[in-house]
Amino acid sequence: MKNLFPIVNDTDFLFPDNVFNNFPLSFTQPAGTTYNVPKVDIEMKDNAYILRADLPGITKEEVSVTYDDDVLTLTAKHQESADEKDEKRKYICKERMNNAYCRQFVIHDIDHEGIQANFKDGVLEIMLPKQDQKKIEEKHRITIR
Repeated sequence: MKNLFPIVNDTDFLFPDNVFNNFPLSFTQPAGTTYNVPKVDIEMKDNAYILRADLPGITKEEVSVTYDDDVLTLTAKHQESADEKDEKRKYICKERMNNAYCRQFVIHDIDHEGIQANFKDGVLEIMLPKQDQKKIEEKHRITIR
């Protein structure tokens, strides 16, 4: 069951395998944006997976969740303009302007119409219902002539 979800640690991003595939994308990123891998807990229940991701400093409107071709993609992006004038505050250092999160999981046999997501207090919770095992068996059964 562990192989359903990729195991990612901090050293995977020092020199990832796909660094050359993503190299052209580095030129299109906004300056000052940092990309982070959100910390995730995945709980397996009898009829669903429950995924919880920490997204500090992100609002619900800045989060996007998609499930396509057995891949769950979680992205979030927060941007503030460096040019904003704020007469009340005088910053000495302002590093929290831009933040982006991205994480993908390959998860098979999910009832994509039943996926639900909630966002509260910087934590995204996604409920991924498992497909009925009988439907899965019928889908993979080959008729012999």
